[in-house]
Amino acid sequence: MLIYLFISIVLALLFSRKFGIGLSLLLASTFLGVSTFGLSETLFRSYFHPQTFEVIALLIFTYLLAQAMDQFGFLERISDSFNSSFGSLSIALIPLILGLIPMPAGALVSATMLLPMLKRYKISPERLTVINYWFRHVWTTVWPLYPSVIIALAVLGKDYAHYALIVFPISLFSFLAGFMLLTGLETSFKPQNLKEGIKALYPIFSLVVIYIITGRLIIAVLISITALLIDKRPGQSDLKELLPKALDPKLIILVFAVMGYKNIVEDCDLAKEFSEEFADLPIQLLIFFLAFFIGFSTGIELSYSSIALPVFLNAVEDPVNLLLLILGGFIGVILSPFHLCFVLTVEFFKANMYKCYLIILKPVIVLILLTVILLLLQ
Repeated sequence: MLIYLFISIVLALLFSRKFGIGLSLLLASTFLGVSTFGLSETLFRSYFHPQTFEVIALLIFTYLLAQAMDQFGFLERISDSFNSSFGSLSIALIPLILGLIPMPAGALVSATMLLPMLKRYKISPERLTVINYWFRHVWTTVWPLYPSVIIALAVLGKDYAHYALIVFPISLFSFLAGFMLLTGLETSFKPQNLKEGIKALYPIFSLVVIYIITGRLIIAVLISITALLIDKRPGQSDLKELLPKALDPKLIILVFAVMGYKNIVEDCDLAKEFSEEFADLPIQLLIFFLAFFIGFSTGIELSYSSIALPVFLNAVEDPVNLLLLILGGFIGVILSPFHLCFVLTVEFFKANMYKCYLIILKPVIVLILLTVILLLLQ
């Protein structure tokens, strides 16, 4: 089955230029599903899973919130405020702040806010895509609101402080590695201009607070949208302009394809096959590469904590092994062509995916080197 997975990944990358990312992923996942299950009920369930429709609904509402904030001038105020306060550093700060909010394709929200900077700083779409994408995900391995962290804590049976103490270097090193993406950009610091931008962030702040209280992201997004619409009281023409943007069929096909692919990979039990195939590897290499493989194959942070962690539950009692597993999964997800944030941001900025990979490999290599140095010093 592993050979079918590798072929599907190659197909997805080859067809993305000709058919677009959404259709190429749909073709690739269909190939993997039919090769593995045939035209069966299992294949049908992989696509028409309740979680898929929940993610699609969440994406639509998230995109509606982002578009409403854009249409009513919130994003421009935030962008102008952060730009005048921090200069080009705002390109990293905006996704860094919004990265505290776990949401499918959350990089789209920050991408919308960064769009005016594409011309302002004469930065390439590929570089802006990677900066937004990278800093959006600095928190994902350690921030307690992320489902991947919640699942990891449940699987490990450990408290958050224990887990965070072990894995926080990944977030720290990711943040440091990200600075190489900002070289050559002008910087400034005038915090007196921040007030307007912080005020315009109230829909995002309210979303975080409501999410912490309810534990349901979709409820938090809906309440945040409702509050924004009550505040601005849009007319019929405004709503007619907003709704088609949130119901973009390309985005829906993309989510449908990615979620179907993720479910197929999980149903194939490829983690077990991978670990058996490479059982002769040293345990630390096996842990790293299995987590990378799962993260890369699914493009979802939740996958490596819910699939790889249980496989190596005894081994990850060693903090070094736990660090390597989370690092491998994180890098796999970041480099995955099936990661919603990545493919949607590439699509949004009309960037070249191949050129994006050439840029993102640099901070990934730095992240790995910093982690290796840390482990050698222990």
